[in-house]
Amino acid sequence: MPPFLEAFLFNKTFKLLASLTLTKAELRKLFINKRKQLSLAEYGDLNQKLLLQFTQLDLQGVHCIHLFLPIHERKEPDTFLMREWLSNHHPQITQVFPKANFADYTMQNFADDAQLELATNAFGIPEPVNGNKIETTTIDLILIPLLAFDLKGYRVGYGKGFYDRFIAQCRPDVRLVGISLFEPIEVVMDVNEFDQKMQQCITPNKIYIF
Repeated sequence: MPPFLEAFLFNKTFKLLASLTLTKAELRKLFINKRKQLSLAEYGDLNQKLLLQFTQLDLQGVHCIHLFLPIHERKEPDTFLMREWLSNHHPQITQVFPKANFADYTMQNFADDAQLELATNAFGIPEPVNGNKIETTTIDLILIPLLAFDLKGYRVGYGKGFYDRFIAQCRPDVRLVGISLFEPIEVVMDVNEFDQKMQQCITPNKIYIF
């Protein structure tokens, strides 16, 4: 089958499936495959559009922001672009990056300052290996990774619960802002009491408010 026809059929199937009520496990598979189908040009274009939308985000009252770091090989949203923009336009905002502990699925946060050292871990994730730790209670806004999200503001993550545990340690008034390469689905079927609802989600086309 020609590549263009394969891509066309995949997109048609994707739109149909995304309109259905699916479980988180089903949505993970669907959206991981959707990312894999992106060409490098499409991936780059979506990231530039994400950055443009991010620049419209209201950062009033934000003194400390948490950014996840992307795995480019998996075509995750490129938050390095947002890091650069924040450094140039809001140098007064402290940026912090997570370091994951896969033994207990918790995270520590490190400031993006002169002492920060980044390296890629065994799972291919860029993360701090040295630097100044930041208490979770100082974080005002969290940019949350996700694979999919729905129109109510619930996200589908990677299934390990890192961010659910992390958010539970933050202040009750912390802002939760998702970043998605794709637009929302109607509803995530199996939301539970541990799922944290986002206040906003940034896509290449708009900022959704919930």
